[in-house]
Amino acid sequence: MCSRAMAVQETGDRSQEAGVGWCAGLALAGGRHLSARSRLVWAVALLGAAALAGGPASRGAEPLFYPDDPILIDDDTLFDAGGIRERPGSAYYDFVENTFLTPGENRDVRAMNINTADEVPDSSWFTNRLGHRPLSLEELTRGPNRVDRLSVEGWPIVEGKGQGRTPGWRVADPDGQIYQIEFDEERFPERISGAEVIGTLFYHAIGYHVVETYLVEIDPARIVLAPDVTLEVEGAVRPFTRLDVEEVLDRAARLPNGNYRAIASRFADGDPLGPFRYYGTRPDDPNDIVAHEHRRELRGNRVFASWLNHVDSRGVNSLDMLVGPVGGRHVRHYLFDFGSIIGGGPGVASQPRAGNEYILDWGKGFKTLASLGLYRRPWLRVQYPDTPRSVGRFEAESFDPRAWRPEYPNPAFRNLMLDDAYWAARIVSRFSDAAIRAVVGAARYSDPRASAHVADTLIARRDAIARLWLNELNPIHDPRLDGQGRLTFDNAAVDAGVASEPTDYVLTWYRVDNATGEHTQVGEEIWITGPQGRMPAPLGADAYVAVLVRGIHPVLSGWLRAARVHFRRTAGGWETVGIERAFDERVPVTRRPDRE
Repeated sequence: MCSRAMAVQETGDRSQEAGVGWCAGLALAGGRHLSARSRLVWAVALLGAAALAGGPASRGAEPLFYPDDPILIDDDTLFDAGGIRERPGSAYYDFVENTFLTPGENRDVRAMNINTADEVPDSSWFTNRLGHRPLSLEELTRGPNRVDRLSVEGWPIVEGKGQGRTPGWRVADPDGQIYQIEFDEERFPERISGAEVIGTLFYHAIGYHVVETYLVEIDPARIVLAPDVTLEVEGAVRPFTRLDVEEVLDRAARLPNGNYRAIASRFADGDPLGPFRYYGTRPDDPNDIVAHEHRRELRGNRVFASWLNHVDSRGVNSLDMLVGPVGGRHVRHYLFDFGSIIGGGPGVASQPRAGNEYILDWGKGFKTLASLGLYRRPWLRVQYPDTPRSVGRFEAESFDPRAWRPEYPNPAFRNLMLDDAYWAARIVSRFSDAAIRAVVGAARYSDPRASAHVADTLIARRDAIARLWLNELNPIHDPRLDGQGRLTFDNAAVDAGVASEPTDYVLTWYRVDNATGEHTQVGEEIWITGPQGRMPAPLGADAYVAVLVRGIHPVLSGWLRAARVHFRRTAGGWETVGIERAFDERVPVTRRPDRE
């Protein structure tokens, strides 16, 4: 956390809640984009100072960049959240609210929790992993788990599992830690357990908080019931007996050796607070000050969910946990329940509609009705490959990342912008073929055809996502400016193999006044044929400079959506301090100059 944040508690006696509420309002009201917690905390400090002075806060002296930009850690544990109480979630209410109403904002604004480098800082919501550094295959397949293999043999059942359609119960390890045990259904062996492992590992590698998830074997002869174990069903509590154990096992898929394959999910540390919502903020959490529909990691989850066909990506499949010591408690936000990805799900294989339309799609329904059934939805004509029962309907041939839909509308997904999609697509593109096959291999499908089909489909869908979202704007990344004024950068679309090299890049350089934000163009546009150029000599002594980069491609017009990059001079040379994507949409460039 930057040093300017430390002034918050010293600026006045306004309540924490009032300061945070004003700050969140400022972020939503427009004006200069507040890109990270430091901006928001700084605004709270201004409010406190204004309260002491008896006048309104002024932002006229705000610089373009602060010394600690770009911020890498969004310290959203500043205020004690110990007063939060559990807020139960309802799947039915979530469906009705998001289907028949339009909760949250729907505004064409950039994500409000990104830093000046157009990245998501680490926070209680997200921890950068593959997006910032390569992960070994061992790291990918270990995921959040503390041990390589887990045995639950002899652990007593301490509670029946009364919710959800997947059969199971809860057990306690020798230290009292609770794990939820869930079995595959008899008709679809390995389907849910495989999906849970794959979803957990991918979402962990991406950067979300997920619970430890293990594949285990249950020997029915070694199942133990704790004394006074109970089961709650529809609000009524009764004893959980051996008959209940047999009923669960009767519905579960049995292995050839007589045991049962299951998932053991470790309960997250802390006190459960119920699910979060994909819109608004939690009013009793003083640290929750950015509307969820404007958080990039929640917007960008639409891209990740489309890749895995995570149609069940909704609020009730999330969990807030209150963690930390007394007096310094805060909320950590988890995603869970990945059993319905890659065409899985309890009861039946996913419907052909899943991923193509909402459960209730009024427009398509009316079109079918008006045509007396002559209009046939395109997804009804999709031919799914013949796969083992352990894999549901999951294919790549007809996959359209832009048209993909979850089961019902999601407020954060609805606010997805091109720069959010680029951020997510770049992470997806960083999963190599070998990485994808290793993660799928961790599901330990008994039929190699299942592993091959899931991995091949994920690879094809990865490429479709990269082909679309990395080319909707100028895909330059990792720009560098050395001490001699040489500019170099990479191209995410070219690196991912989904675009050819451009014919040219066009550079426009600016002198930047950091105190006022004023940009003054220096020189004419510079045309270069590769990802390297040179800063004009007159800028060499400036403290801040900027360059606008456009790409000229014969077929990809989205590359004309410029990226604006800011550099700051330091004792060791130039450092990249800011990146804005789709900065000026498709601004025309001058005619290419003749070259000798």
